[in-house]
Amino acid sequence: MSICASIAQHLGALFQCQEVNGRTRIRTPFLYPDGDVIDLFYSEKGGVPTLTDLGETLRWLRSQTLAVRRSPKQNKLIEDVCLNHGLELYKGMLMTRFKPDETVAAAVMRAAQGALRVADIWFTFRTRSVESA
Repeated sequence: MSICASIAQHLGALFQCQEVNGRTRIRTPFLYPDGDVIDLFYSEKGGVPTLTDLGETLRWLRSQTLAVRRSPKQNKLIEDVCLNHGLELYKGMLMTRFKPDETVAAAVMRAAQGALRVADIWFTFRTRSVESA
């Protein structure tokens, strides 16, 4: 069964699937806090299926602040999300390799929820607004 057929069967119409530049893009119903859609990309290298966000989540997070770097606390929160959702942080990308007995639907949900949780770290950013007296 193809990846798109499996997604259609197990996840339904809210998830869309199409080939883009040699990868399969999976458009999820999940949104970043500003309303952008969370997309995941499926590829298979050496017989190992992987899902990644191609760095979009951390790019989105970086665009929400003027700070050059994330704080140590924010980095720790990202590490915790990766640990809890079984994701790896590799060259700025959130990615996961499928577990041996894991379905495509479970891996997609795990990766999408992890991306959403990392994006929610935006709420920890301090606002630089000045209060009037």
